[in-house]
Amino acid sequence: MNQTRLTVTHSFLLLNILIFVLGLFVQRNATMCIQEPEGYPVSIFELLGAHSWYLTFTEGQIWRLITYQFVHANLGHVVFNMWALYFFGPVVEEIMGSRRYLAYYLACGVAGALFSSLLAYYGVYTNIPDTAAFTEYCNRLVSFAGYTDPVVPWQLVPLVGASASIYGVMVAAAFMFPDARLRLLFPPISMQLRTFAWVVIGIATVVIVFNFHNAGGEAGHLGGIILGAIVMIAWKWRITHNYRK
Repeated sequence: MNQTRLTVTHSFLLLNILIFVLGLFVQRNATMCIQEPEGYPVSIFELLGAHSWYLTFTEGQIWRLITYQFVHANLGHVVFNMWALYFFGPVVEEIMGSRRYLAYYLACGVAGALFSSLLAYYGVYTNIPDTAAFTEYCNRLVSFAGYTDPVVPWQLVPLVGASASIYGVMVAAAFMFPDARLRLLFPPISMQLRTFAWVVIGIATVVIVFNFHNAGGEAGHLGGIILGAIVMIAWKWRITHNYRK
């Protein structure tokens, strides 16, 4: 057995870190109406890869459903996500197999983007400006950028990060090893992996329902969790069904 084989998890770790580091050196001053209208430095990878409903679907840049999963907003964002991926990814990949794991990881990320946009569409979270003047400004902005279709503010909310994919991986680990215990750094307590998964789900739900900061990001997390849970329920049913045969 080749112990030096580069796994899918290792590849994702390297790719995410490399993109973040390169993005620190390849930036441009961008105007994004949801952020700061005056403009601020943004990684070129964020500009080209971030998901928003408008760019992904209205402008037909479907690849953003995948590319947004490899772009991170800041150092804390990428460090936390990569730590979680390093912790949960290898064991899930080992059991699923590399090909299934790759498809599962990317699918959870896509589900996160779609779920976040869906909740924004229905106004479940509204922590973005939504005035007539702001809508007009957004339309002028996208027109200046060369886009032609009208837009409303929620359609331009950018989403970046591997969190939805990784939360899906965490759910898979919780289904596989529900009684395994992990010790958190903060707070420094120990709990079952199954309990940890429910805590994460609870936090995401509270943030979305009460429209706290990063409600859109938590909606993405929850989308990855939901698809991950559906896949793992089907996986467990299939194993049980085959065993009973």
